[in-house]
Amino acid sequence: MSNQIKKTYNPSLGYTSAFFAPHAEANHLNAQDVAYELVASAKDISIATFQCFDGGNKLVIKAEIVANLIAEIQTKLEMIERILPLAFESEEA
Repeated sequence: MSNQIKKTYNPSLGYTSAFFAPHAEANHLNAQDVAYELVASAKDISIATFQCFDGGNKLVIKAEIVANLIAEIQTKLEMIERILPLAFESEEA
């Protein structure tokens, strides 16, 4: 039996843009590090997605796998979009 408190499911929090919240102690440098890692990861996933095609146009694996890779890229892009304002906010401001 789990000791976790059961919380009511809130479907509006199922979107990355609504769920993602920076840590209270994070600053613009932390945000820049996170943005860099997200961009690097999205680039890697896009390369992996391209490898799912033969000659750039013939799918060689299940379409579901490609769809999942594209969804992962979209999630990372949404997170980058949310963190960019903090990444360019200086501590003097």
